[in-house]
Amino acid sequence: MRCLSSLFLSLLIVASSPAQAFDCAKASTETEKLICSDDGLKQADDDLGRAWRKARGLVGEAEFKLLRQNQRAWLKTRDARCGYGSDAERIACLAQQTTQRTLIIAAKAKTGPGSDAAMVPFARAQAGSKTAYEVEIAGVRFATPAEAGKASFNKVVDDLVSQAPFTEKIDFETAGQLSYNQSITLEYAAPNLVSALVQTWRYDGGAHGNYVFSSINVSPDTGELTYDRLFSPDAKAKLADVCENRLYGHDTDKAVGKAQLKEMFFPEHEKTVLTAIGNLSAWTFRADGARVHFSPYELAPYAAGSFECRLPLAVLRKLSKAAQHLPQ
Repeated sequence: MRCLSSLFLSLLIVASSPAQAFDCAKASTETEKLICSDDGLKQADDDLGRAWRKARGLVGEAEFKLLRQNQRAWLKTRDARCGYGSDAERIACLAQQTTQRTLIIAAKAKTGPGSDAAMVPFARAQAGSKTAYEVEIAGVRFATPAEAGKASFNKVVDDLVSQAPFTEKIDFETAGQLSYNQSITLEYAAPNLVSALVQTWRYDGGAHGNYVFSSINVSPDTGELTYDRLFSPDAKAKLADVCENRLYGHDTDKAVGKAQLKEMFFPEHEKTVLTAIGNLSAWTFRADGARVHFSPYELAPYAAGSFECRLPLAVLRKLSKAAQHLPQ
């Protein structure tokens, strides 16, 4: 029995040519043993290994060096995040983290037939210190952004990178390493629509860090998609009502009822939902519709976590004035 493990990926990172899969009989670390114990996780790890080999031919030498540096950091982060709980919980965590990473390295979308233009992975990183943030950014971008929408997508990516705290200096005592971690993954890709989710984690000291969600939605040929391009003003209240009801309908996989959620939410949460509906930077699209994302602190206290509501594709098509830009 042979599998591609974190050891294999480490060898891929260090080597200039693909390494061979290692023998699971020689697995030594906890992560390697878990990978080799579960067929689903082994397949996910195998998929990541294949994506990594292909990535070498998608980007130039300088970009690949940055990806390799980022991959080293990601392996450590993945193992740390999935280092707790039962074996089943750790396997599920490793599988989720590995699958998510594969989407970036392969520059592929979770759903959709795929864009008709090539997309490539990219990464940026900075080692942390007592005076500098640790920064890890990985995502996707268009390889040749000739058309307006592709150029718009890449500009948003560039702006995100420029906003990272690469040059911010730490001039106070901290409880831990200040850090900034960002991923840009494709939720949907087709010739008419590319939708990406941006997840940003930042720790600036104190009791805990915080994470926020944003998105990038473009028509690859014509430009950025906004609420006004897709819907009329009078559709906002209707979409907000659907979103409210879907929040109460456990779209966030939280085992609480409508009454509990309403008690948990801030008094002004309905206004927050309405604002998010009118701002497509809170939306991502998938083949079955859209998701409207709410970061911690937006609808409820931090301890309640993040929320999302799911807008079915049938509802979007009924209310949209530009259905050609929706998932097909």
